[in-house]
Amino acid sequence: MEIRQLRYFLAIADAGTFTAAAERLRISQPGLSASIRALEHRLGTALLVRGRKRVELTEAGRELYVGARRALAALEATESQIRCGPGVTKSTLPVGAIPSFAGLDLAALISRFTAENPHVDVDVTGGMPLDLFAKLTDRTIELAFVTMPPQAPPGIRLTPLSTYPMVLACPLGHRLAGRRSVELAALRDETFVDFPADLVARQVTDQAFQAAGISRNVRVTCNEIGSLLELVAHGLGIAIVPRPLAIATRVPTALVPLDNASLVCTVAVATPAHGVATDAAQAMWNLISNTALPVVHR
Repeated sequence: MEIRQLRYFLAIADAGTFTAAAERLRISQPGLSASIRALEHRLGTALLVRGRKRVELTEAGRELYVGARRALAALEATESQIRCGPGVTKSTLPVGAIPSFAGLDLAALISRFTAENPHVDVDVTGGMPLDLFAKLTDRTIELAFVTMPPQAPPGIRLTPLSTYPMVLACPLGHRLAGRRSVELAALRDETFVDFPADLVARQVTDQAFQAAGISRNVRVTCNEIGSLLELVAHGLGIAIVPRPLAIATRVPTALVPLDNASLVCTVAVATPAHGVATDAAQAMWNLISNTALPVVHR
């Protein structure tokens, strides 16, 4: 496999269409398509399902996506270290992120940052939003990638990056599993598993049901998406979860779109309200500002 082919494949997976990827890469769409066909031929399997509006990754495509990200990140890190050379003082940029990066391609962002800033290492600390906000306040970290709460905590600035729909997750044999979409009223008598009450995804769901005048029976709570969907798969209840996180877990559940525009999950970057303090943090912020523009994904 050629590095160029892997970059093209990742661009298509991230952009969702050949057209958008070709524009981003500044190459012709026929040339991009030919490169991906050659890659699929070499591997002996399809990597993409070419739909009318979007492309989706096959099982082999998902495996290649993870491997390609790791390989290119390792290559770029090696290149950065070589360019850095001996005798150059290095620094470390501490950042925070919620588990699974919440649908944001943080690995790609960090890879590009380290390539452009070879003298800066990045230390990623995982945690829940409230913990990360506290670390921002005491300067343990300088930026954090979080799900966006209804209101910013005191002293914290939140800049939205991407918005994703929440979807219904239910067991494969559930009565709603085959629906094209579902309204909240259809869930009135269901039992739920959900995130704890202090997590943003739970708060968004609670507010939507309260606005619809529907009470819920939440049997089990869990703060980790993979474990939450395992509970769903074993029939303990249904759940409402951010779509990209649910897809990433690969837990065998049915994901059904919801007919409610308020049920969305927004990924944001959090910084101290008065701005970042170091040159490294400013460089990361500049990269985010230039490349991670607000996008709504449906």
